[in-house]
Formats: sequence, C-alpha cells, structure tokens
Amino acid sequence: MVVVPRGFDLRSVPGMVEENREWIESAVAEVERRRQIQGSPDAQPDSIELRALNEVRRLEWIRLSTRAVRVADDGLHLTIAGPIDDRTAWRDALRRWLVDIGKQALIPALEAAAKELGVRVERVSIRCQRTRWGSYTSKPGSHGSVSLNAQLLFLPEELVRYVMVHELCHAGHPNHSPAFWASVAWHVPDVEACRKQLRGAWQYVPAWIAA
Repeated sequence: MVVVPRGFDLRSVPGMVEENREWIESAVAEVERRRQIQGSPDAQPDSIELRALNEVRRLEWIRLSTRAVRVADDGLHLTIAGPIDDRTAWRDALRRWLVDIGKQALIPALEAAAKELGVRVERVSIRCQRTRWGSYTSKPGSHGSVSLNAQLLFLPEELVRYVMVHELCHAGHPNHSPAFWASVAWHVPDVEACRKQLRGAWQYVPAWIAA
C-alpha cells in the first residue's frame, strides 16, 4: 500500500515506486529483521538473549492458580509459573527478573570501569527505563551516582561499556563539551561508531518489555 497526500497525481506513483524500489525493499527487510529480534509485544517469548553477557535463556511457561507470577532462573532456563494468561503480570515479573540480573552483572561491571577511569562512585542503581540507557548525577560534597537501564543487558557488550564510560566521564565533565568527548574517546577509541550504533540499539530490546 502506498499513501500519498490529497491531490497527488496518482499517475506518477508507479514510477516513483520503481525508482525507489531498492530503498523500499531495504526498508521492508529492516522492519522484518527488527520484528524477528523484538518479537510481538503480546506473545510469550520462548527465549531471551542477553547479548551483554553472551547468554541465552530458554523459557518454560507453567500455568498455575496462584496470585502472582514467579520466575526461576537456573542460568540456562527461565521457568515462569503462575497466572501466565495475565500479560501484565508476566511482563512485570520478567522486568523484575531483568533488574535483578542487572544488579548482579551491571553493577560490578560499572564499578570495574570506574576503577579503570579513576572515578569514585557513591551509588549505582539499576532500573528498567523507557528512554535512557544511563545517567550520572552528583551533589556538592559527595561522589556521583550512576543509574543504568537494565535493558542494557540486551545490547552487545561494546555498547554497554560505551554507556558506562560515557556516564563516568561526566564526573569530570558535567556536559557534552569537546573535552568530555575527548575523555570518552580516550577510553573508547571507536566512540563515533558506538554513538551511531547506540542510536538504533533499542531494536535489540524485546517488544514485550516496553508494552
């Protein structure tokens, strides 16, 4: 289907489509690729890939007449048990599981990166946010705090490191000045490639988590 503005000369549509066929086919292929990665927001996933950890969990769904959905993780499989027909309940349970994994994996990684950069961090928090991968805040007389999005676990490891370095460099540069980017580039030589990849990194996030 082609949508055109009111009053548009419909006789020119076939020619325009043919002229842009290569771009259209590429765009359709990209949409399909993202659909395959993200899945349907309503469908119960059969696996979850944590690219940052190079791990994949296979999911087993068990319907029980309990009040809450519980998630059990043995490192290879996730068992989701409870009222699994309640989409809100199982999504919330998986989000809580993701935050727990983030606390186990992302906090030590951030602390290691902070030590590497020589930055002291007072507090690290893991949340499941919709719009930001991370943030750095500081108050007079105290060391800074870093907040990381648990959904970083879905991203490739190099992008996770870039986000961490980015936030830690704000300890010395509370802005995005040339000096700030020079500091980031010192620790992440391929910083421009990472910035570009991060702009499209939400494609790695499963659709169910944002539904």
